[in-house]
Amino acid sequence: MRTRFFTALILCVLGESASFAADIPALKELFAQKYETFYEPRFCGRNTARFVSEASRRNIDLSNSYVLKIEGAGFLETSGFYTRAGTNERQMLGYFHVVFVADDHVFDFDLAEPLVLKLEDYIRLQFTPPYEPFPIFGIAYRAKEQLAHWTATGFEGSAYIRDEETKAWEMKFPDFVDLDEVMNLERAH
Repeated sequence: MRTRFFTALILCVLGESASFAADIPALKELFAQKYETFYEPRFCGRNTARFVSEASRRNIDLSNSYVLKIEGAGFLETSGFYTRAGTNERQMLGYFHVVFVADDHVFDFDLAEPLVLKLEDYIRLQFTPPYEPFPIFGIAYRAKEQLAHWTATGFEGSAYIRDEETKAWEMKFPDFVDLDEVMNLERAH
């Protein structure tokens, strides 16, 4: 799978070992505790930085993790389909959206509920509509066509919480995840 290959490659480039693992149970617990209190509408980067900072303060293992910036493209920009503002309908997340990824698990404060999903399942739920073609402003939205033009950028978490965007990598979505595999997954909700 491309995602796991790129994650391993990134960790090697950064001088870390892929054998280290983040403490997913502790991160899930923190996420559930802070899902409401750390949330500030329209500030996904700030929400994510608060989460990473608190996890670091609590000495939760953040090995094999990064801050992920997702940038949509074109008129519809970064569309979410399972957000606090509406489930199974298109919501504008902005020009970009920021989440935290640890061991291929995504922590997104803009999801409609405090779910922690594997990366591909997250992309399927948040960035694809419940059915296709999905009408948006008279446009027949097809997720795979849209996502093919999106960009994924990974940032080093410890720098991100200091307001430093230390870019580790950047790639187009089809190089980041296998879009065919994502589209073949059942949508979680």
